Amino acid sequence: MASLRKRKDSAVWWAQFYIVDPATKQLKQIRKSTGQTSKKAAMVAAVEMERSAQGVMKAGSDKAQRAKAVLAEAVADIERETFTTLSARKYLAKLLAIATGEEMPAFTVTSWLAEWLRRKSRDSSKGTIDRYKKSLDTFTKWLGDARNDKPLESITVADIRTWRELLQDQGRAGKTVNKYVKDVGAAYRAAIREGLVNFNPCAALEAVSTDDSLERKPFSIADVTALLAAAHTEEWRGLILIAAFTGLRLGDAAQLKWESINLEKSLITLIPSKTKRKKREVQIPLQPDLQEFLTDQLKKRQSGCAFVLPDLSQRNINGKSGLSVRFTKIMENAGVDRGKASRSISPDEALGAGRTVHERGFHSLRHTFTSWLRTAGVSEEDRMALTGHSTRESHAIYSHTDAEALRKAITKLPKLENAETKRQPTDS
Repeated sequence: MASLRKRKDSAVWWAQFYIVDPATKQLKQIRKSTGQTSKKAAMVAAVEMERSAQGVMKAGSDKAQRAKAVLAEAVADIERETFTTLSARKYLAKLLAIATGEEMPAFTVTSWLAEWLRRKSRDSSKGTIDRYKKSLDTFTKWLGDARNDKPLESITVADIRTWRELLQDQGRAGKTVNKYVKDVGAAYRAAIREGLVNFNPCAALEAVSTDDSLERKPFSIADVTALLAAAHTEEWRGLILIAAFTGLRLGDAAQLKWESINLEKSLITLIPSKTKRKKREVQIPLQPDLQEFLTDQLKKRQSGCAFVLPDLSQRNINGKSGLSVRFTKIMENAGVDRGKASRSISPDEALGAGRTVHERGFHSLRHTFTSWLRTAGVSEEDRMALTGHSTRESHAIYSHTDAEALRKAITKLPKLENAETKRQPTDS
């Protein structure tokens, strides 16, 4: 920035500033008389001199001439009535390049969603990323190649509404529809933060009703006993026991490692995959039936094997031969009712139509664990600590659950050896 100097034998102020020498590309000091005796007037003159020397004020400067040419193109488009959103972005990008030499970030719908998913994958669990990918894939498949290659800001509220209505027409539950729209909206919120767009088309829509969504139901003690009897391998029996008496989700239960188990202290300590990013650790004391199973498995453990269930830990959760489908077959063999089904969905692979969901499945074992704790009178705070839930922010920050209280809570769970051998009918 220009500064002022005054010679001892003169009342006139001199301007001093630096410019880049075109020949050497190095900074060059310039000193010029402002012709002013007033310091205020001299500073105004000095600033003008500096700007003029740098070429900013020159009407004939290269930058100014190129900028004028771009604006002339824009005016011509306006006069021809061919000026569009794409035109505006194109001309702004040209002006930015002339002024600063920087390229304006430009993303299509597909390229931004792919970039957002890449970034999220760095600190999100595999399950969460799989969910995001499914939501985004469903959206982009609906858009089609032509729309996917358009600018990110080309998606409108009407587009999102039309897509959402199609999801509903295909039979997806309201809860699922809201989840899909929420995931696409999350990508747009990130784009807003980076200045790529100034509007989130998903935010303008209210959530659809979730009255048609099914509520997951737990198993009874007799149901769990029947499932264990129908399990065709020892590992499947162990998987059911682990889920029923720890509340772990399918992926965490199948990939439980010995390093997480302390048989001497009768304790499982791990960070569930769903809360891996937040590093929220859970400690679950071992129920007697589960402790007995783990003790037997440890005797059979092959040297160097990290997983409690070596075979099941290597299998996929989803898919036609995945753990979830195989558990459904165990339910059928055990005669355990899956409960009500969601609305039937017309299969349409191109649009990623969903599947039929029932009230009971493997995740019901997590509900079973929570239900048993509640029935036994275990406090909500202890239930949340055991299941890794943190639905209340204050709970996550201020709650400190006593380990002995959790151990006492587990002792209140039912023992399967005392369960009735004849299963009671369950509500469907």
